[in-house]
Amino acid sequence: RASQSEAQLSCSSPTFISSCRTSASFELKMAAGAAAAATAGVAVGSFGYNRANFMYDAEMRFERFASSREYANQQSEQYRGDLRNLAALTVKKNGLWATTTTLCMALCVALYCAGRLGLHGPSPPAWIMGLWLTNNAAAFGFMALGTFLALHASFRAQAASVQLLTRKVRVPVPSLKQLDEARCFGSEFEQQAWGDIFRIPYLTNNGAPKTDDANYDATGASSAKKGRSSSAPPSRSKAASWVKAEFETDRKGSVAPTDLPVDAAPEHFRLYAAMQKEFYQHDIYARVCVFLGFIHYFQSLCFYGLGHINIELRAFWVAYGCVFVIAVLNALVLRFDIIPASGSRKHYLPFCEYFGPLAVLPAAIGMSLDFRVEFSTTVIAFTWVIIFIAYIMQLIYSLRILEIVLPDQQFEGLGERLGAAWLPASFNKVPSAFYHVLYFVAPPTKLQPGQVDLVREIKEGGGGAYEDVLGDGAASKLQKTPEEPETFPEELQVNPWKLVAAIAAVLPVSWCFLILGCLVDVILGEQALVTAPHWSRPPMTRLSLEPHELGTPLGFPWASGEKPWLPEQMAWHEEKRHAEEYSLGRRLSAVTTTPSAPTRSASELSTALNSLLETIPVEKAIPVQAKLHPATWPSFFEPRVLACNADGKVAALTSRGFGAELDLMKSAGKTAESFQLIGVKAVGPIVGAAWGKHLKSEEGLVLVSKHG
Repeated sequence: RASQSEAQLSCSSPTFISSCRTSASFELKMAAGAAAAATAGVAVGSFGYNRANFMYDAEMRFERFASSREYANQQSEQYRGDLRNLAALTVKKNGLWATTTTLCMALCVALYCAGRLGLHGPSPPAWIMGLWLTNNAAAFGFMALGTFLALHASFRAQAASVQLLTRKVRVPVPSLKQLDEARCFGSEFEQQAWGDIFRIPYLTNNGAPKTDDANYDATGASSAKKGRSSSAPPSRSKAASWVKAEFETDRKGSVAPTDLPVDAAPEHFRLYAAMQKEFYQHDIYARVCVFLGFIHYFQSLCFYGLGHINIELRAFWVAYGCVFVIAVLNALVLRFDIIPASGSRKHYLPFCEYFGPLAVLPAAIGMSLDFRVEFSTTVIAFTWVIIFIAYIMQLIYSLRILEIVLPDQQFEGLGERLGAAWLPASFNKVPSAFYHVLYFVAPPTKLQPGQVDLVREIKEGGGGAYEDVLGDGAASKLQKTPEEPETFPEELQVNPWKLVAAIAAVLPVSWCFLILGCLVDVILGEQALVTAPHWSRPPMTRLSLEPHELGTPLGFPWASGEKPWLPEQMAWHEEKRHAEEYSLGRRLSAVTTTPSAPTRSASELSTALNSLLETIPVEKAIPVQAKLHPATWPSFFEPRVLACNADGKVAALTSRGFGAELDLMKSAGKTAESFQLIGVKAVGPIVGAAWGKHLKSEEGLVLVSKHG
């Protein structure tokens, strides 16, 4: 206690108190100096550290800007290649369609011209020509329309690709202004915020944005886009000032951002799909026209073969074997192309497309019955029934074709599958039965997993950690100048499906008209309404009614085949050279014997001829030397009858009364004089003549006509 009292007394002295104050002030000054020195050291260190970061970030900033544009340029080249590939598919495909249809049109013309029936003989029956020529006309019509549709789709696709490549889908080459903004000078560090210049490492915010995976959702969008609670305070970015400047210049974009989802299809796909919508029907229905043209050409070829083989080649069994092969081919093509793909569409005539190939069978039977040897009214009636069956089958077949070419109203296509056709839901004006053979590919509607659209991110700006760096005011710093809206006004043009359906709808009308025409032929007779030469009538067994000439080819008062054929019926017309030297074939050479006609065997005929020859006295026969008389006849003169008188005059006559007289007694200049007999046409063709005195009358010319 005494020591404590003494210490208190000593400290309370004035000298001691002054000494203590001096010591404390010195210590404070030393501490302040040390603190100042430490602060200065920290400031210098942080300045150097932050400046080093700034210089490093400035270098990486330009590297990143250049790298992003380089990747964007490469992706733009990929996008341009996409447009070329999409257009090339349409151009090459429709180019082949146009070439194919043009060649098939030439084949159709060949059937009309060089391959026409009746070139070497009479015309075939009208009913088989109706089946043949109507299908041939349909094939030509579908092929011609398919050519125009294919060319339109090809040129539109090429034009769309060129327009997009030269106007919209360009390589995003940065401008000099963008390069200048991306560049950063070292002296710009002096313009940064003081807090960023003297930021103390590890103790304060590092100034870098959050770029880890936790800051992005599953789609790749920034988590800041999810918004904040209304009660939460506004977010403030803690990024360094030069980082903010980098994001403001590098990610401000060049166009106004869109509201499309993150995985939306790139712009070039959206633009091409909008343009493709204007010609996708032309592309699709060009393929449908190729199919329709070929099946009708196959039908036409079948009926042409029936007429050609039966009428001109005269091959009975070959007509069946040949056309059945083509009919099977037609059925296989129908099976290949027609596969209904829409379960919601109702089919009123399912599987009736096979009535077309099956119609060849009744037509073949009808031709066989129509050209049979024996005349029978019962067979004629049955032949007409077969003919009407063939026409009705063609009518049902054409109605089925019309049903399947009409587009589905609610068909939205099938799921996308690699290697198969794919159309988006908006491309719904297509016939679903041909979906598997359309070979049509539309652009995708969204990005596939793992794909990014860097070009869109650069053009629209923002994205990634943009909002985290710039805070709530980030959206106001994006590009505000809106891009011109893409407008695709609807063009004033006829829909392709209406053009194809128009031709398909004409066919049922044509078949109905031809059925009515066949009914008229049943009532009036075959070719009763046609003013044709008498030789054009085909050698059919059906009965012809007045006013048309009966029989063939010269016209006789009985039906063709009802009586044995006469020599005059073996030629097409009297102007044919050497008409008597050939016949129309085996069927026309057959002679129908009646019960009253006598029959003789070959041996009996030979015996009778030998007996007749034995009665001729050979020893008294005086040989006569033939004498040729050179003469000059009129040009293109082909006489059928020859008559002479006792004065050495000869008259040659045609069956129609034209003639030429020749005097054989003249020593030179034997030139025939032409003449014409008046009034003989009314009695029919001339078949015989005699020149001389008849029944004690004056010398004259006696004629025998076909009718007596």
